[in-house]
Amino acid sequence: MVTMYGFTGTVVGVRCKDGIALASDTRGAAYYLVLSKRVRKIFQLEERIGAAISGSSGDVQSLMNLLKTEANLYRLNHDRPISTKSLAQIAANLLHNRRMFPYIVAGILSGVDGDGPRLFFLDPIGGKIEEEKFASAGTGSTIAYGVLEQNYRDDMKLSDGLKLAAQSIRTAIERDAATGDKVVVATIDEKGYRELSEEEAENLIK
Repeated sequence: MVTMYGFTGTVVGVRCKDGIALASDTRGAAYYLVLSKRVRKIFQLEERIGAAISGSSGDVQSLMNLLKTEANLYRLNHDRPISTKSLAQIAANLLHNRRMFPYIVAGILSGVDGDGPRLFFLDPIGGKIEEEKFASAGTGSTIAYGVLEQNYRDDMKLSDGLKLAAQSIRTAIERDAATGDKVVVATIDEKGYRELSEEEAENLIK
């Protein structure tokens, strides 16, 4: 869906046996106008939790700031990081409470904790679905899903998952006018969250 609010672009999450791969494009568009080529859609929320969100830039930033605050408050109150499942539930509650005037967002919240890699899909009105393999959201998600379905393998290593996530975004860029510009990739494993450099991301799609 492309709207006046810039609900455009594509995000992807891939669950691997040793971590999570996140990827997105960087285009923000409204109708036939490219508003920005540097829209941020991947965020770190905790030491080992991240999100890939497509939607209205203002709503995305507001929701991510709220979730970062919730994660920080939990750490302060309990002296330990919040679990991926708990932060995903908080996100779902925030979205559901705003369902009459919803955040124009959809995406993926994922992380690695005591339960291993976890991957949750979030819809604009608070739906939360845990995915065992992969998830995608945004205007090019149907294209990305085609690449993911065809190439995902059970017990996939994180290095292969990063390549698959990046390639699915690259294919969406080629086929979806609202998805474009750069491919951004992040990894989450036992060592924490890390966003790949532009050169590393480019190497994944060569």
